[in-house]
Amino acid sequence: MDHFKEVNDTYGHLVGNELLIALAKYLLFHTNPNDIVIRMGGDEFVVFLKNVHDDLTYPCNQLMSHLNEISLSHHGMHFSISMGVYTFSNEQNFDNIFKIADDALYHSKRNGRNRYTIKYQK
Repeated sequence: MDHFKEVNDTYGHLVGNELLIALAKYLLFHTNPNDIVIRMGGDEFVVFLKNVHDDLTYPCNQLMSHLNEISLSHHGMHFSISMGVYTFSNEQNFDNIFKIADDALYHSKRNGRNRYTIKYQK
């Protein structure tokens, strides 16, 4: 979640927690039952999509474009997310997968946030 610290500083940690819960529910709703959604800590989530055979541009665009579905009506806040995406076809260890996806995430953040970066296995 982009600028999550500002949410906590402006509205308090209870509202920040409410927003994290809303984002988790959103991610669960917009993924398949066999996919895995994990909160890594703070405002960072990891989503494992299984059996992806198509370009990931469409699901990334869908996730980004429906964020306005998340609302904390009593605060009227808007927020954005940045995503780092890594797609691979053979077994790899979690540390390698996480590092590549994390690098993609920081590429998104350095380039203005509210976007995604997809890295493909070489």
